[in-house]
Amino acid sequence: MVVNAFVQSTRALMAKFGVDAPDIRISGLTLDSREVTTRLAFVAIKGHALDGRDFIPQAISLGAKVILAQTEDKKQHGHLEMRGNSVIISLYKLSDMVSSLAAAFYDYPAQKMATIAVTGTNGKTSVVQLVTQLKSLLGTRCGAIGTLGHGLYEGPETHYIPEPDGTTTPDPIRIQYILADFVQLDVGQAAFEASSHAIVQGRIDQVKTDIAVFTNLSRDHLDYHTSMEDYAQAKRQLLKQAGLHSIVLNAQDPESQNWKKNADKQLKIFWTGIGEVDPQFTSQSHCFATNIHYHAEGSSFTLQTHCGSAEVSIPLFGTFNVYNTLSAVAALLAQGERFAEIVNVIDRVHPVPGRMEIFSFKQTGNVVVDYAHTPDALEKVLDSAKQHTQGEIWCVFGCGGDRDKGKRPLMGQVAEQHASHIVITTDNSRSEKPAAIADDIRQGLNNPEKAILEADREKAIRLCLDKSKPGDLIVVAGKGHEDYQIIGDNRTDYNERAVIARLQQEYSK
Repeated sequence: MVVNAFVQSTRALMAKFGVDAPDIRISGLTLDSREVTTRLAFVAIKGHALDGRDFIPQAISLGAKVILAQTEDKKQHGHLEMRGNSVIISLYKLSDMVSSLAAAFYDYPAQKMATIAVTGTNGKTSVVQLVTQLKSLLGTRCGAIGTLGHGLYEGPETHYIPEPDGTTTPDPIRIQYILADFVQLDVGQAAFEASSHAIVQGRIDQVKTDIAVFTNLSRDHLDYHTSMEDYAQAKRQLLKQAGLHSIVLNAQDPESQNWKKNADKQLKIFWTGIGEVDPQFTSQSHCFATNIHYHAEGSSFTLQTHCGSAEVSIPLFGTFNVYNTLSAVAALLAQGERFAEIVNVIDRVHPVPGRMEIFSFKQTGNVVVDYAHTPDALEKVLDSAKQHTQGEIWCVFGCGGDRDKGKRPLMGQVAEQHASHIVITTDNSRSEKPAAIADDIRQGLNNPEKAILEADREKAIRLCLDKSKPGDLIVVAGKGHEDYQIIGDNRTDYNERAVIARLQQEYSK
């Protein structure tokens, strides 16, 4: 384990930040006082919701020998204080230097592999997984970090380790730890999701990044960011990553032009797009899809790049998965991978768990499981479902509690416009009443009386199975890969993919 491989002296570590500290051996860093041991140094910073300095007494009680504490007083930088057997080292603006501290402790692991950061409202998880799959098929040992968790890619049955706090991008210490673990496992490429929260909070400041991929921008996280422009600017901060040499941009998303304007002139841009795209992009490095055909087995199209063209097929559903595949291919071309070799393996990619994942039923409509939880994502999923069937579209969805309320009626509007039948159910309602969330969704409906309300998600899915017919598609949105549900203060086990797999067996009898 990495935690045993990286034993450092606080004297050597702190010297890199201009601090004369005692020689105490530590094997790791942690932001969580509950994880403290005599071998882990507690990093006490002022966070977005909590102030870690309030937990210093708890860390001391757990035997912490070293505590690194944030101070706003520049004169206090490097001040040492003994409390019992614990030494407290004050560090000026520690919250801004945690990524640097962790990178130094774990010996800058990102510098020892190829790295790809993926940001955007939708598609981050899929692009990370697809670029990981493709690179692995080309013979490189790969690791992935994101919404599904982190781990070494080992084929379709790969089990990723979820983050304890459920974050898309781990905290600045943990992501360096994971990358250091990848180094120990001889990983040649790490692809990771870069959420807007992670970027503005500095979690990946010192993660050397070779290639940045921007997928798209639509409404999300406005409970955290003050406006869409603030949200967009947060994403664009990825352009400041150390080591960046190439960016992959979606030619058909207007926000990409802002990325181009803010990009360093030395950065190489790879453009992606579908169908007829402005010739200005085809004269540059590009990766486009034309002549797309959607069918029961997936999608086929002409892959056109600056390196050549080829007819390809992928076992993935939906236009957005074509976009995601293009982003992944463009990232590999930016690395210098050969176009012909990518084409040879592209048909061997597999669906990402909980991302437009199809479950077949013989006597009823088939079920599509997707993580879509924004208006734009839901619209794309429903439109994609239409492309693959002549039957009716059923839509089962809810909205998360204690999150952006403004998107709820918008999601209702999207569902009504793009689905034949709507069933409003419960997502992670958290502290809010599920019925109140459902009422917010109904505000966006022109004909709310036609929407079915069923708070229990499994019952909502059963209702659609009982009423649908072969050829229909039942889109169950919002949970995707998640294996839990949060209602009130209770977090209960709920794996929608496992539930539907069980229903497959039940309905086949």
